[in-house]
Amino acid sequence: MSTHDFGPGFLPRLGVLIAAALLLHAVVLGGASWVWPSNAPPPLPAAAVQVRVVEPAAPAVTPPAPVPPVVTAAPPAPVMARVKPAPKPIAATRVVPAVEEPVAPSAAQIAHATPLAAMPANADDDAIPLYRTQLPPASTLRYEVSRGLLRGTGELVWRPQGDHYELTLDFKLSGLTILSQTSRGGFDAAGIAPLRFTDQRPRRGTTAANFQRDRDKDGDKDGGKISYSGSQSEFALKPGAQDRLSWMLQLAAIVSAEPQLAAPGAKVVMHVTGSRGDAGVWVFRGAGLESIDARGGAIDALKFVREPREAYDTAVQVWLDPKQSHLPVRATQKSGGSDEGYELRLVEVIEPN
Repeated sequence: MSTHDFGPGFLPRLGVLIAAALLLHAVVLGGASWVWPSNAPPPLPAAAVQVRVVEPAAPAVTPPAPVPPVVTAAPPAPVMARVKPAPKPIAATRVVPAVEEPVAPSAAQIAHATPLAAMPANADDDAIPLYRTQLPPASTLRYEVSRGLLRGTGELVWRPQGDHYELTLDFKLSGLTILSQTSRGGFDAAGIAPLRFTDQRPRRGTTAANFQRDRDKDGDKDGGKISYSGSQSEFALKPGAQDRLSWMLQLAAIVSAEPQLAAPGAKVVMHVTGSRGDAGVWVFRGAGLESIDARGGAIDALKFVREPREAYDTAVQVWLDPKQSHLPVRATQKSGGSDEGYELRLVEVIEPN
């Protein structure tokens, strides 16, 4: 067969058929990269094919699906949880009105108030109450006395008789009497009421304090005063005033009558004077029970402490035996800021027949 058998228009028609077959084949196989010739009339289908070619960009739109793991919406919740406790401190500030209430004193309180800066230290300690007393029975107490490296003996003799008493204390070191004190007087509503106190020491002679209960400092008979043999000083005689020896028996009498004053932190206040024009307020503060070695064994004694109130004042510690009418079983005393003082430790108690 030759080309002449198909006539003169055969070849052009054959080319069109081949081109159509190729196009159909390309569409069936999905030839996405193929492009129509620019001079071909059907560009619109090619555009449709181009839209499918752009579809690979669709994965860029699909990421919103996994957005929940990426979006940080969850973290703000814990942040808000941390903020919630903030209102609690605000609730705590509601107690402020309770604090503010006492700040509004009455007019009377304001009129009589004393500025804190003007109040002396231990102002309440200067008030001396009128205590009840229960005197210990007559007895003689013997002590071991020490001062530094020196050792000796001491004897405290207490003799209440009727409306008067006599109290003596003697210290001996190495056979030498280094201190002899005597307190004599009577009793009143405040307990022991000294009339005369004497103090004798080697190379010093004897000095005395006189409790003139029928005269005040101006000589009037409606009061009283304390005067001294070796000093021009005079002090008003206050109720319950004691000397440097009688205070031990007065403290025992007060604690026996008012045992609550032996509680830790409680206090007993009295005015105490020596024999050389020295007088002041002594505050004995309870320190509770303490086991000490005395009378050849352990004794649970009530401890009281008197702290110095100024330079060169007297520091005192005393232990009272509740089972022995609160008589002193041990005592220490230091004066003038010295580290060396006297110490008494009870050896025996002798009751008179």
